[in-house]
Amino acid sequence: MIFAVLRNIIPLSNMPFYILACVIFVVTALASYFFLVNHDHSRKNSLFQNILCFLPPLAIIIWMILFYINEPNAEHPLEIDQLIRRSFPLPVWIGLMILGTCICLFLFRTKAGNCNSVSKIRKYIRLVITVLLAIGTSIQFYAPNIFQDIQGGTYHSHAYTSSIINVCWLTPYSEDLESLYGHYAILYMPFLKLMHKFFTIDYLTGIFILCAILAGISVLLFAYVLNYFIKNDVIFYLALFGIGEYYFMLMQGGVYMQVHPHRMIFPILLTALAVYEQKKQRQYPVLAVLFITLSFVWSTEVGLVIMLAFSLLRWYQAVIDTTPFSVKKVLKFFPYLLLYTILPFALSYLIVNAYNLLAGGSILDFSEFMFPLISDRGYIDQIELPLPNAAHPWTASAILFLIFVCIALFALLWHNPEKKEKLSFFFFFGTMGLGLMLYYTNRAAEGSMFIVLFFLLILQALILQKSQDMYLIRKTSGESAFQQKDGILFLMLRIITTFILFAMAFDCIYSMPKAWKTSSETIWKRAELQEFADYLYDQVPPDAVSFGEGVPEIMSMIDRDTHLHTTEWSYLNMPLDTMERNYDRIKGSQWIFCSLYSLWYLQENYPGLVDNYELHEQFEYNGAEFGFFVKLDE
Repeated sequence: MIFAVLRNIIPLSNMPFYILACVIFVVTALASYFFLVNHDHSRKNSLFQNILCFLPPLAIIIWMILFYINEPNAEHPLEIDQLIRRSFPLPVWIGLMILGTCICLFLFRTKAGNCNSVSKIRKYIRLVITVLLAIGTSIQFYAPNIFQDIQGGTYHSHAYTSSIINVCWLTPYSEDLESLYGHYAILYMPFLKLMHKFFTIDYLTGIFILCAILAGISVLLFAYVLNYFIKNDVIFYLALFGIGEYYFMLMQGGVYMQVHPHRMIFPILLTALAVYEQKKQRQYPVLAVLFITLSFVWSTEVGLVIMLAFSLLRWYQAVIDTTPFSVKKVLKFFPYLLLYTILPFALSYLIVNAYNLLAGGSILDFSEFMFPLISDRGYIDQIELPLPNAAHPWTASAILFLIFVCIALFALLWHNPEKKEKLSFFFFFGTMGLGLMLYYTNRAAEGSMFIVLFFLLILQALILQKSQDMYLIRKTSGESAFQQKDGILFLMLRIITTFILFAMAFDCIYSMPKAWKTSSETIWKRAELQEFADYLYDQVPPDAVSFGEGVPEIMSMIDRDTHLHTTEWSYLNMPLDTMERNYDRIKGSQWIFCSLYSLWYLQENYPGLVDNYELHEQFEYNGAEFGFFVKLDE
């Protein structure tokens, strides 16, 4: 936290700063733990121990107050009018949250709240509620009318969907067709082709059908993981509905596919696989390698995080025992690195280049394959945004992940592997969360924080479950919180974590009706967009060269090729050499159909494209303007 406060005077870009901060935290924690293990006199002083237990919850409360005060003034804040906590007067909202927290704490005291196992009927209830939430989430993610998306319009949607549509036309990747988010289009393409052939579903609609399905699947996978660790029903439902803070409160009338499902589906899939392996008491390395390979094809940076996190998980599971930590244990990491990182990396490179060769392209060199992580135009540096101050969820999230990593490392280094099954997952959740946060630390936009939402909720639920277990022990033994080891700490964490999870679940349930209503008035209006596309079908010849933000998407709805397959236009970061080649391909065409905004962007760098053309007709749909140009007779 102190390191984060000093951010502005540390001469590092965001990602190196974040990595250094994590290393300093872990080294400091390990050194402190080593000192306490060898000098445990303070632990015998119950008063001193109770004071130490009181400090972390107090710090959390102070941080929460500062976060609420600072939230509207943060760098790139969320829309304040979308936040439920800001739509009520502060005393009313605080009162509602305290009331809800008290009700939850009362339920924890009941017979149902004290069950240590999940009965058959309660399992079915969990399943039904989870499936209903997954369906509700899927519906919210069906957003085919990208021009009515009030969360960013075609600006974000085109950046994600254009490369998928290009690959559906079997266009090979090249220096002129790069994808910002990986080669996910290769995995979308077979399903979209089948949907188009057998059900005549256009590519744009098909993309959002698949996104809706993936969103629902990710919720089911999250619930599967949560169900394994959380035995208390109230805690399970609080964490389950906590995911809706993003899906229903913030994503009203729009979606941001670059976060979910894109950067969230594979991390939770590999987590669910690890849980399944634990339940079956056997490993499935072939399935793990397959999923990790697909994750890297899907998203370059998320795939790398998954590779390393899963390699570390396998290594931790192999070396956590009662024997002292040694160099031999460290060396055991390399076979897992080879199997779960190097091998999937090589396989993903083969898959992408196999597609490229089949599509008539060439083998991608390493920098093209790794774009945008490796780029001759410094793309990662270009999109960097300033990190918010310490009173922001990014610091709290990083600290939470680091704490769980350190708990696992304490057990590993001081060979105390009690409940090593949970320790391995603590290590996995922590390393996965820290790795996924790298994207946010570079591109510090608020929405990007939700990439780690699943893991934050799982860890908070684990803390609350542990606190509840400690409460049950006290209740059985008759001890007070002051008499129980770490009793004060878990007593306060029980209250604070319940408050946080209830607030998130409240945001979800309160926002659901409005979210669906807003979507029905905007992004669900596929028929309206289809009507506009059908009109273009009659006005624009099929041989017209078409380009620009939103254009491939409209053309896909009428089964038209754009005849110009290139890097997306949304973020105005197309390389100039690519733009020049596009200029040459467009110039001389008999007909041009384009987004007028993208035409302006192109002509800012290469003017005169339409000097010898007549603007035959101009079109407008929901604020987006398009032009149909016809070449003048020479």
